[in-house]
Amino acid sequence: MMKSKKKKVFIIAILLVVLSVAAILAVGVRKAPEKAVLKVMSDRVDLQVKDVRFTDVGSSGMTWEITADMARYQKDENLVLLERLKVRLVMKDGRVFVMNGDRGRLNTKSHDMEIEGKVSVVSEHGERFTTERLHYLDAGNRIETDRLVVMESGSARVSGVGMILSLDEKKVTLLSQVRASSWEK
Repeated sequence: MMKSKKKKVFIIAILLVVLSVAAILAVGVRKAPEKAVLKVMSDRVDLQVKDVRFTDVGSSGMTWEITADMARYQKDENLVLLERLKVRLVMKDGRVFVMNGDRGRLNTKSHDMEIEGKVSVVSEHGERFTTERLHYLDAGNRIETDRLVVMESGSARVSGVGMILSLDEKKVTLLSQVRASSWEK
């Protein structure tokens, strides 16, 4: 009878040890993935959205239509960071400009925008500007760059370093190292 009682106590002790180890492992396994979670979004980002489509009508009567693969909104900085974006500007007089780029930054207060990486601007008439970085300044309705820019229209190609495109005045100014060529179609 003593052996039977010792045997029961021994089995109960082993069961308690096994249950304790199982409980420790279960709690440890649950906590491990939390520590291993990859932090993708910055603490400064208030909102992150994929496949974004945003439309805004400005005080000048110009309409913005922005599409992007990803947008990250930083409210404290009044900033939207965009990836693989397309901006369609419809001017008050109906003219349309489409800007594309790999990355962009939109100031939600000033409506100024910076676009970088394989940037192109195409007008409704087919004029095309390409560069690596440009700035859209809302206050003056201007597009500017300090980089190499190539303009193509019909059978003409003009390149230069630095450009100011006044959307209101319908005027383009290349700032330096201007070169032009043309060909017959």
